[in-house]
Amino acid sequence: MEHAKSNIRGTHEHGYAVLNVYRYMLEVENPGSKMALSLDENGRFKYFFVSYATWITGFQEMRKVIAVDGTFLRSKYKGVLLSAVAEDAKNHIFPVAFCVVDKECDASYEYVLQNMRSFVDDTDELCIISDRHPSIRKMVVSHFYEAAKAYDRCEFNDHFNQIRALVPKAVKTFECIRFHTWSRPFCPGNRYSIMTSNIAESVNAMFDVEREFPIIALFDEIKWRFALLFHQSCMELVNSANRFVPSIEKDISKYVNAGNKLLAHQIANCKFSVTGHALPSQHGADFGNQIYEYSSPYYSVEKYIMAYCEEIHPMPPEDSWIVPLDIIEREIPPPYVDPSKPRRRRYKRRRGVGESFPTRKNKCFVCRDFGHKRITCPNRNVP
Repeated sequence: MEHAKSNIRGTHEHGYAVLNVYRYMLEVENPGSKMALSLDENGRFKYFFVSYATWITGFQEMRKVIAVDGTFLRSKYKGVLLSAVAEDAKNHIFPVAFCVVDKECDASYEYVLQNMRSFVDDTDELCIISDRHPSIRKMVVSHFYEAAKAYDRCEFNDHFNQIRALVPKAVKTFECIRFHTWSRPFCPGNRYSIMTSNIAESVNAMFDVEREFPIIALFDEIKWRFALLFHQSCMELVNSANRFVPSIEKDISKYVNAGNKLLAHQIANCKFSVTGHALPSQHGADFGNQIYEYSSPYYSVEKYIMAYCEEIHPMPPEDSWIVPLDIIEREIPPPYVDPSKPRRRRYKRRRGVGESFPTRKNKCFVCRDFGHKRITCPNRNVP
C-alpha cells in the first residue's frame, strides 16, 4: 500500500526535497501570492506558508474576522497544518492562508501571523479568533459568551464578576490575554456574530484524508479544492438580479414586513403605547429600498462576486518546471523524526467490491444463546 501511494503522489522525502522549487513555481504561476519557507538551525524543514493572490484580493471583500486553528498531520514526519479562514456573505468558508509547521506552539502561530501582516491590514475592524486558550471551563462558558456579546460595559462587568466569583484562575487568564478588548463594549471592530473557530474546524474536516499525503500533494489538493469552490461560488450569483445574497435578502424581506407593522404595548387597563420602527417612520414608503443603505456592504452580490472572480492558476507537470539552478540545487531535508518511536499508522481495512464481512452476533451470558444480550434476555428473571 505504501509503495502504491508513493507511485501516485511521490514519497515524503521527495516532497520536502523539491519544496523550494515548488514554492518558486507557485509564485511564477500565481503572481502576487505570498509564499514563505523557513528552515531550522540544522537546515531542515520547519515552516511552509502559502496564501494565493486570489485569496488575498478576495479577503479584501470579506468581513474582517479570521479564525485560526490547526490539525495534526498523519505522515511519518508528523507536523501540523495551520489554517486561517474567513466567512463570506453566505457564511461559507473563505481561505486566507495555510501553513505546515513542525508543531503547534506560540512560535508557529507567530510565524503565520507575521506572514499574514503583509496583506492583512491591522485595523480596528480586524478580529482574530482562536481556541488556543484551554483554560475556559464549562461552568463559566455561559457568562463568557454573555460577556463577549454584551453591548454596554455595565453588562460586561456584571458577567465578568460572575466569572471572577466562580473561577478566579480563569479571570487571571482572561486578563493576560486581554479578553475585555475582544468583547463588544471594548472592541472597536465588528465580529458580525462570529464567536467561535468552527469554520477553521470545518477546514480540518475537509482535508481529513489528505493529512497523510506528502507535503506537495497536500498543498496541491488544497489548491484544487478551493479553485473548484471559487468557480462554483462565482457562477452561482453572476446572473443574480438581487442586490444582496439570497440569505440576506430573505432577512431583509422579513424586516420590511415587521417594519410595516405597529407595535402595541399595554401600559394600563385601557391605555396602550403604539410605536413603529425608526426606519419606516423616517422613510415611509421608500423604507424597503432604504434598508439596503443601513446594511453592511459585505453582504452585497457585487462584493461576493468580486471576492471569487479571480482564479488560481494550475501548475505545469514537474518534469517541465523551469527553475534557476541555485534553487534546484537547494534540497530541503525532511524534519527530524525520533527513530525509536513507531512510524507506521494502523489503517482500518475497507471492504472490496462484492466483499462482505461476517457480522458478529451478541451472546447472552444468562442462557448462552446468540442474538440478544443479558439485559434483554427473556430468561433473565427465571429461577
